[in-house]
Amino acid sequence: MTWIDDVIAGLRENDVSTVAYLPDSALEGLIERVEADANFETVPLAREEHGIGVLSGTYLGGERGALLCQSSGLATTINGLASLSKPARIPFLGIVSRRGDLGEFNDAQVPFGYAAGEVLDDIGIRNSTMESSANVERAVDLAVKTAFSVSEPYVLLLDATLTGAKDEF
Repeated sequence: MTWIDDVIAGLRENDVSTVAYLPDSALEGLIERVEADANFETVPLAREEHGIGVLSGTYLGGERGALLCQSSGLATTINGLASLSKPARIPFLGIVSRRGDLGEFNDAQVPFGYAAGEVLDDIGIRNSTMESSANVERAVDLAVKTAFSVSEPYVLLLDATLTGAKDEF
């Protein structure tokens, strides 16, 4: 199984039904899989912070959701996470391709991508980084369980060592 298969399995096992996303080449295979899977309702977004609203509505409607985006897009959600998701205790899973570290060629990706975990820590959003394909399904399973048991978002940062770095040097 691939890391994508493991993410899909972890989402299904935990009844995640809505997946909001912005296109991202590192997550392209995962996005294609959730779009093709009848277990998921997919919501393409114009901006990542719109996902906070979509997933808030999903939760208030009694469903579970996930947000797929890259770390630069996650940066645009910080106000929504800090002023809505965290204080209103609205859980969802964030699955974020982390840019700005190993293999990064684009200077604009470095500041937030490199600091994403620390910024999330600073606003009280629990997170962890997945660097290899070992235990991806278990990590997704535990992250969803954590988010919905404590009623707060949880973000999994997917490192380029897992998703593959963009080869644009």
